Amino acid sequence: MIPLTRSLLRIKCLLKSQDAVAEVMDFITIVGILLLSFSIIGVAGYPVLRDAQETKYVENTRLSFVVLADNINKIALGQAPSQNLELKLYGGRLSVTRESTIKINATNSTDHEVTLYFDLMGNIQNSIGDTVVTYEGTGVWVKYPNGVILNAYKPLIINQSNMLVIPVVRISSNYSTGGTGISSIRAEGEPGVTLYSNMRNITITITGNYVSGWKDYFSNINEMIWETGDTYTARLNTSTNLDVYILSTDMRTVIK
Repeated sequence: MIPLTRSLLRIKCLLKSQDAVAEVMDFITIVGILLLSFSIIGVAGYPVLRDAQETKYVENTRLSFVVLADNINKIALGQAPSQNLELKLYGGRLSVTRESTIKINATNSTDHEVTLYFDLMGNIQNSIGDTVVTYEGTGVWVKYPNGVILNAYKPLIINQSNMLVIPVVRISSNYSTGGTGISSIRAEGEPGVTLYSNMRNITITITGNYVSGWKDYFSNINEMIWETGDTYTARLNTSTNLDVYILSTDMRTVIK
């Protein structure tokens, strides 16, 4: 047998050493912990990050629609003939729908109930995941996946000095776009004003996908003394007759 050299003896002793085994086991344990940590982050952390990102997108869209409402309402109030706006999309769809209606009734001076207005409103809506932000009836509404609807921008209904002003915006368009990036909106129109004198027992009935949001809006306007029933009809209780002004605008909208 060939005698072992000093180097071979050291290698042989190292292979037999328990310290080497311990170091290898420690390394394997650390790698296992890292792999487990990465797996936990992938399973639990990614949905959290995704939800946080979507929440940010919803907030950005809400703020953009508040600006949109400010500008489009200038058309509804006769302050501008048209408006051009830009919105950033986050993978959803920007479109116009005609799913909502508004009906306004009142009792006239001869004690007859009459319909002052009844028509489709239409809206501009942008989806972000399962959340939808919408401009409707001069206001902005945010509908969450759980069905909760919040009013982000109050409609321009005014009641003061025995005068009730109700702007109605009828949005018409078949345009829509989706994906990511910047989208442009052009809206134009001119309001027509109709006056109904000496009216009382005024009711406003809203139908559509944002009814519960309208109900909360009317319920929280204490100074207007609105009440809502099971059909989400808002009733203005007043002992005096009012002059009702309805500002009706046919708003033509193009989305690119």
